[in-house]
Amino acid sequence: MASKKIATKIDDCQRVLALRAADDNAGTLTIHIPDMLMRANRRQYTQARAYDFTLQVDGVVGNPRTYKIFTLSNAWWVKRSIEMAKGVWLASTKKERAMLAESDRAAKWGDFIIGSNTGASATFSNLHQYSPAASGDDMTEAEVAHDETIYEGPREGTDLKDDSGDKMGFTVNAADTSGDGVFNIFDEYLLTRQHVSPQDTRAGPYADLFEIDEDALLSLKGDGDQAPWDLDAFPSPFVLQDVIQVDADGAGWSHRSSRMTAPLGIVIVKKVETDSASEQNIVDEEQFLLRVSKGTYKGVHAPAYKAMPSSLGN
Repeated sequence: MASKKIATKIDDCQRVLALRAADDNAGTLTIHIPDMLMRANRRQYTQARAYDFTLQVDGVVGNPRTYKIFTLSNAWWVKRSIEMAKGVWLASTKKERAMLAESDRAAKWGDFIIGSNTGASATFSNLHQYSPAASGDDMTEAEVAHDETIYEGPREGTDLKDDSGDKMGFTVNAADTSGDGVFNIFDEYLLTRQHVSPQDTRAGPYADLFEIDEDALLSLKGDGDQAPWDLDAFPSPFVLQDVIQVDADGAGWSHRSSRMTAPLGIVIVKKVETDSASEQNIVDEEQFLLRVSKGTYKGVHAPAYKAMPSSLGN
């Protein structure tokens, strides 16, 4: 009996991406993983997912240095905030998306984007790929350019108009509710959970029993109404996930992070001098290898955030 041949499926996704900073004069590099994947693979990768990745640095010779890698926290409240913002956007644009679907302009490449502008002292990553030289063994490096990115700029993210006609976007950074402003998604989610302990001046239901210590009873009741954390605030959403340290020789590809999860695919790399902890600029000679984990979403591991039913009532 002839043995069956097992067809090998071709892996049609480039997950190892060479990145450099777009600007030499910044000590903080912001990487949007879905943006880099789209440039490399020429297909859409949506932002509202959790991307698994590792990061490796090709250090240049110089002082010992440390690269601190930050992502959004994987805590439940980060997930809920993302899902609530996505639900609000879907509810607010329901009629508009339906109208586009009925026309010949279906907004095929539309996506819900939550901004993460890290300030004037930061720069975004650029994707780099290589071509062999016409002669010899040199490889020519070239940036993979983008025409109009939805991740970068003075105001990034998805816009909606509020009742006053002002554009309002979504961000993981500080809120700005003025014209052409942004909602902080964590502050907005917190508004659904705010808790204020009611004032109770009664002595308690067992006030007439001499065995009961009224002060102790009130104290226990008060403690029971107080969570062991601040109910009216969340901590900063960004957390330090890993550290890469490079010695003064800086040779080889031996400096790799552990596997991490980046909600929304947002990764921030901050470079400091190891001995003094002073911020250092990320220079053009420093290259990062982003390795996105293999999975079932267009070749990568990126579970989606589901939209929460909108709190807008529509």
